[in-house]
Amino acid sequence: MEDLATDRIYRLMIAQRIMHQKTVSILDENGKAVPHTQEFIRQIFDEELEKLLRESPPESHAKLAEARRQSEEMITLGQFDPV
Repeated sequence: MEDLATDRIYRLMIAQRIMHQKTVSILDENGKAVPHTQEFIRQIFDEELEKLLRESPPESHAKLAEARRQSEEMITLGQFDPV
């Protein structure tokens, strides 16, 4: 249950960052503003999926890739309740 709650919180946080990117600056570790565009989010999702795939057994790769696809789609479509 905690994983589901964490997933929902992070999806909402990412969606809020996309929605308010022009009015609220989000700074990187060097203090530089990073616009949270759809392209930026896609890049981060791709990088994280690559890390997971390297650390996971091959039989889990399809599920991880599908979970990544669904998460990005939920954010893009504004669907924040996974149930």
